Amino acid sequence: MKSEKLYYLINFCDNFFFSLATVTYGVYAVRHGQLEAYQLILIGTAMELAVFMAEVPTGIMADRYSRKGSILIGLFVMSASIAIVGLSPTFTGIGLGMFSWGIGYSFISGALEAWISDEIGETKANKAFIKAAQWQMAGGVLSIIPSIVLAGINPRLPFITAAFFYASLMFFLLLQMSEKGFIRRASSVKGSVPILPEGFWSRLKTNHLMFIGIVTSICIGVTMETSMRFMPHIMLNLQNMPNIAFLNYLTFGMTGEVESSELGWFGIIKGGGYLAALFGTFLVGKVVETERLLSVSRALTFSTFILGLSALVFGAANGFLLALFSYWLLIAVDESMYPLRVAFVNRGAQSSERATLISIISQSTSFGEMSAGPIMAIISVAKSVSFALITSAVASVSASLLFAKSSFPLKENEG
Repeated sequence: MKSEKLYYLINFCDNFFFSLATVTYGVYAVRHGQLEAYQLILIGTAMELAVFMAEVPTGIMADRYSRKGSILIGLFVMSASIAIVGLSPTFTGIGLGMFSWGIGYSFISGALEAWISDEIGETKANKAFIKAAQWQMAGGVLSIIPSIVLAGINPRLPFITAAFFYASLMFFLLLQMSEKGFIRRASSVKGSVPILPEGFWSRLKTNHLMFIGIVTSICIGVTMETSMRFMPHIMLNLQNMPNIAFLNYLTFGMTGEVESSELGWFGIIKGGGYLAALFGTFLVGKVVETERLLSVSRALTFSTFILGLSALVFGAANGFLLALFSYWLLIAVDESMYPLRVAFVNRGAQSSERATLISIISQSTSFGEMSAGPIMAIISVAKSVSFALITSAVASVSASLLFAKSSFPLKENEG
């Protein structure tokens, strides 16, 4: 199979499997795991802590040894992690599963983008990032109904099924994935792999794109962590969530009317987010000239501002439909931005350190999410969940200002 097609297949499958498990995660965690709002965000913090600690070390390992090997390890760990979540619906079990999932994700993040960049070239890869995001959204949409049906039969089934699929994909890639463009990274470091790459601080002083990418990723992480972790609590506690009785038939009558309606709504929430994100990525692909850094920077300026605005509306919403549409916009913007954020730092990156540099962006996002978790949990208890969400929106607006500032020197250089 050609590398580009395989890259799209991996992205499709990864999001299909993950969404299959997590579409009904909110109902599973709140109704069956009996988790409170602060516990939901602490689990997210644990996952992001794992990503933060492992992201760059796994990126360095991928640059030094093998991108394919890193991806295969990641799929194995993610398979085991999702199984743990499904087998243990408790705060400890779900927390352990999500923490280990973060480690597995770190093995794939950066390595996959670096692999395709080396196989087909940087210019083609920057366009492939956007198309891959579209395939991801398609996979997410197609997983909605199977996830609801499986959860209706048994709330653990989506997790167990996804774990099996992840393991199957690992064995498939073991046989089908080539690694012809990889240039092994030489290193003078002996012993343990550092959390930050060699010469990181010196490069940070001279590479303004890396600096902007890191700071804005932290800000985006703060907003998204708060919004996504509190979403189940907000949606399940809004008094005017409409009841959809016919959704009980999707679960073969094996759940009560209220729970089947909640499962259905979480499927709609997830599916609507994917469809909105799919539209967003198509729009980005048509409007943004990924070969021009100024175009990418301007798109990121606009996107981060809309991200902050939608988070503010989501936090302030007192009605279900307003909360629903603002959350869809939030997800659409975040998913559409990611390929642009990768393209932003991928410009001119050397093959021998590309996985590490891309991993730094994911690590920075994780740092923002990890830092936001405990702070927003405290704010939600001391004030309210809505106040925590509104506070988090400020971070993305700040990121928008930084991207806007970065556009001025780019305009001079390209003009």
